[in-house]
Amino acid sequence: FALFSSDLTPKLFAIDNIDASLNPKLCSKLIQELVVLAERHNKQALLTTHNPAVLDGLNLDDDEQRLFVVSRNPNGFTRIKRVQKSPGTDLKLSEMFMRGVIGGLPKGF
Repeated sequence: FALFSSDLTPKLFAIDNIDASLNPKLCSKLIQELVVLAERHNKQALLTTHNPAVLDGLNLDDDEQRLFVVSRNPNGFTRIKRVQKSPGTDLKLSEMFMRGVIGGLPKGF
């Protein structure tokens, strides 16, 4: 919260593994609260996670909140794909991730 609220923090910054050691429900709430703070303090953050619960804190109907799947192709080149909300889908983002719908999982999982 301090990074999102402080005038000493750059307008754009990154946090790796934002979910480290957090309860899954807390992960979702954390993201919702950070969205509010980012807007209030004019911050933009790039967050990484391996915890599907973090995804449920996102609102992909809000164009200010975006989800990207970053992977590597067989030649080792980085690929970035924006995930957008599918119309008519009632699944949570975490469920879509776990089912392999949005990507981000190695082949064969």
